[in-house]
Amino acid sequence: MEKIAFISGGTFIYWSSIILTLAAVTAITIFAAMYLFKNGSGVTLAVMIPLAMVASIILSRLIHWYCRSDAYESMQGALTDYTRGGYALMGVFIACIAVAALLRLIRAVRNLPAVYDCMAIAGGIGICVGRMASFFNSSDRGMILPETVGLPFAYPVVNAVSGVAENRLATFMIQAMVTAVIVGLLILYMLIKKIAKKEVKDGDVALMFLLAYGASQIVCDSTRYDSLFLRSNGFISVVQILGLVALVVPLIVFAVRMVKNSGLKGYHFVIWLAIAGMMGLAGYMEYYVQRHGNEAAFAYTTMTAALIVIVILTLLMRALGLSRKLKKPVPEAAAAE
Repeated sequence: MEKIAFISGGTFIYWSSIILTLAAVTAITIFAAMYLFKNGSGVTLAVMIPLAMVASIILSRLIHWYCRSDAYESMQGALTDYTRGGYALMGVFIACIAVAALLRLIRAVRNLPAVYDCMAIAGGIGICVGRMASFFNSSDRGMILPETVGLPFAYPVVNAVSGVAENRLATFMIQAMVTAVIVGLLILYMLIKKIAKKEVKDGDVALMFLLAYGASQIVCDSTRYDSLFLRSNGFISVVQILGLVALVVPLIVFAVRMVKNSGLKGYHFVIWLAIAGMMGLAGYMEYYVQRHGNEAAFAYTTMTAALIVIVILTLLMRALGLSRKLKKPVPEAAAAE
């Protein structure tokens, strides 16, 4: 049930809608400030934000309709009646990435990787705020926990069928805290580099955010009782799939950069094999927890540990890719001259 904040005539304004609006305003404000600080064009910004907002609303609703078609009369109704229904956060990610890329194609955006860096930080902070909307409805929660467990790991919700309050895992709080840590570490990293008067390669902040955030969502979405699934397979989470994509893209980029920087080395295969092993372990734990729900704490702890190792090894590849390239040997003839 959604908690009502205000009633004006026949219009109901819900607390969750207010929180989501504040989250959007927060993300837009921070993005605009960072983009202009990086010498971005004010005209481009004035075009990018409205386009991204419209595309985000449409695409996030379209994805939610695809996964939860039973909640709507039709696709047309989902895209025209916004007084009810939900939205999929992944639609906002895809829409913002696509709009920025489109503006780069028409040369309205000069530095696309830098735009994505701004989006990563602003979007991360917006997510932290937006997750708080679940305080006022029954969304984004997990298994029932003992009454002794409270915030930030559990929060009660009234069962719509029985009317009994259930103390359930507060997945939304965990997601908000993890995202806050990710964004906080990225901001700290940028500040340290700035103090040291060293530049951070454009696009790396966005890649590192995708890496860590994607890994976190693979675990967090598995705990939810309202995950969005593929129509073709009711057991495969769309968010987990996209979380894996978000993790793999930076992994590939940093691996290629590492090889280009120093050439193919034997220890590279050790890193890749370790990453593959950890991916296999995380995948097995997802399979395991679906069949042994009573051992969820063990399964999710192991899965989290495996994904953290993947993130660390991927960041190691990035560091190796940024390290100073070895000087090419000088030919003897040239040296003699």
